[in-house]
Amino acid sequence: MAVVANAEQERFWNEVAGPVWVANEVELEDHTRPFGDAALRVADPLDGEAVLDVGCGCGSTTLALAHAVGGRGSVLGIDLSGPMLARAEQRASASAAGRTEFRRLDAQVADLGAAAFDLVFSRFGVMFFADPAAGFANLRRALRAQGRLVFCCWQGSSANPWMSLVNRAALQEFDLPVPPPEGPGPFALADAARTTALLQSAGFGTVEAHSDARQVHLGRGQSLEDWVHGRLLMGPARQPYLDAPPEHQREVLATIAGQLVGFLADPEDPEGGLMMDGAAWVVHARP
Repeated sequence: MAVVANAEQERFWNEVAGPVWVANEVELEDHTRPFGDAALRVADPLDGEAVLDVGCGCGSTTLALAHAVGGRGSVLGIDLSGPMLARAEQRASASAAGRTEFRRLDAQVADLGAAAFDLVFSRFGVMFFADPAAGFANLRRALRAQGRLVFCCWQGSSANPWMSLVNRAALQEFDLPVPPPEGPGPFALADAARTTALLQSAGFGTVEAHSDARQVHLGRGQSLEDWVHGRLLMGPARQPYLDAPPEHQREVLATIAGQLVGFLADPEDPEGGLMMDGAAWVVHARP
């Protein structure tokens, strides 16, 4: 693998979040897909185009892009997570999509080629740069003069209670500080004005950010405690939670699950899932 600019994120996505995502792929894809589909509509990949899919994860967006660009086009999916890329390769081998390739690369520093792509796309994969200005500059170098960058990223924590409620409650339970919002993580690009400035400093001349807000259906077929457990495994309180005695873990799960009862999709069905607000920015930038 090439040089990695963010060793902590590499460790997290290989040892922690990647395996959890693969194990819970259906659930996690279910509520990220609508936002990704909105970004794909803006990207409008065309037959014959060369596309880079940044933070491709388990490959669903890579395959959607490959179907769109057809046999004359090509899609390179890159990610830090070996477990997720292995799943992407598995999906691609069973798909009739066009030319796809997957590489384990850090998009901030990898040599992606100069002016190699018509479209650089990402569904929630560009919020984890150690240096976002450098990361976007590297993506700009890989983009052709008439190309475009399209990605979706989460808006702020208040617009995404499905994520922030569990994390905030867990941090309180374990008396932990709130991580800085602009550090590498889900809310790193929540400020659309800051994101626009980062992209412009990286060499993009035209930047548009559109809000995509919707209700997301989460945790279908799971108890509230099981769903909270899955969120904690990917959240900032993961290690204290895992280190806690089993009795304390059960208390934490019960406490947080109790805060979610009002979001049940069907109050008569505790395993019918949750309906909660979610919001992302769909960003479209051109050189």
